[in-house]
Amino acid sequence: MVVRIVGAGAVGAVVAEKLSYAADTAFIIDEERAERYASGVMLNGKNLDIPFLTAADARPADLIIFAVKNFSLESAMEEAEPFAGPDTILMSLLNGIDAEEAIAGKFGPERVIYAFITDLSSVHSGLDTTCFSNGGNIVFGEKNGGMSARISVLKELFERAGQRYTIPRDILHEKWWKFMLNTCFNTLSAIIDADYAAISSSRDFIRAVRLVAREVQTVAAAEGIELTQEDVEEMIRRVTALRDHGRTSMLQDVEAGRATENRYFAGAVSRLGRKHSIPVPLCDFIQIMLEARRDVLRSN
Repeated sequence: MVVRIVGAGAVGAVVAEKLSYAADTAFIIDEERAERYASGVMLNGKNLDIPFLTAADARPADLIIFAVKNFSLESAMEEAEPFAGPDTILMSLLNGIDAEEAIAGKFGPERVIYAFITDLSSVHSGLDTTCFSNGGNIVFGEKNGGMSARISVLKELFERAGQRYTIPRDILHEKWWKFMLNTCFNTLSAIIDADYAAISSSRDFIRAVRLVAREVQTVAAAEGIELTQEDVEEMIRRVTALRDHGRTSMLQDVEAGRATENRYFAGAVSRLGRKHSIPVPLCDFIQIMLEARRDVLRSN
């Protein structure tokens, strides 16, 4: 199976390392960055023996995985286009709830598998990624549910590669559950500079998580998605089980002075609140506070 991955950071590097044991795996990159990645990328102190390919090397892939940030998706799709044949499966591991619609708009909905990754604790700096967990868990499925032929193909690939996975009954519900997790934990951790060890030991942090989660539940209901209180508690259990010094991707971005996915998390809740005339003052507030922290760090 030919697998191509756009993005060689905290998600892409970890997934590529797993899949390279079971498939012809390579990263897709544009010409401008080819020189920067000439020496490859590091994972847990070792160089990944996975090639980088540009459009000049393109041939149709069986599977293309998008492992970039939301604000880089448009350019990632441009880079991936030469590798996308009529039967190529397209899978996004982006956070949030908007990526699949964007990919379907460019390539057609019939090619898109809905997915995300969870239980991944990693830190990315430059060309080096350190992973504190066993490769994360890819949750994926057809938008309308069911075990299609291509879901079976991906299931077999992940099993051969040793990549953990889950195929839920309702992938849309699961994506909204992950969206709630990102909105609560990523945003709050980035505001107060808390790693997973700090998060798991702070009762007040978890109190704040529950308050923000209520607003996500409200806008989800308006979008036809039911997020239950058990969903909230499961989210909290999953994150507080990561008692290491890993840091959320948003916190890492703030510390490195990079752009964040703030508008795709709390900002998306604010947008949906306006769409449905639902007040979401906490999400409005934490979106502003995160930008304020970034402003302060830049001024220093």
